[in-house]
Amino acid sequence: MLALELAARRLDLGFYPIDFAGVDSKADCLARLAGALTLPAWFGHNWDALSDALTEPELVGERGAVLCLQQVEGFVCREQPGWLTLLDIMNETAEYWSRQQRPFWCVVLSACPALVSAPVLANH
Repeated sequence: MLALELAARRLDLGFYPIDFAGVDSKADCLARLAGALTLPAWFGHNWDALSDALTEPELVGERGAVLCLQQVEGFVCREQPGWLTLLDIMNETAEYWSRQQRPFWCVVLSACPALVSAPVLANH
């Protein structure tokens, strides 16, 4: 992660490391994201609100942002539908910011080959 963080900082991108250790439910996931990203006060702790909050200009800033999800394996195993929803939201967010000509990346760091090579990740 250190190299990723250094690269993001050199490009003046916002860098958000998000540790998913102990996250095993949708509620835990949304709470962890809200805390790590300092989401707006109106954030309603549901998937639609997350999607809306990720398109707030304050999050991405003028230059763009990199979200780095770590230790996601427990969440993926216990809440696969939520994981897939989160990936869809991150993909939609990246597409939104691309249209605004601002970079947005969500990087998943995992030592689990099955997670990294999963077909759903190939499109995100």
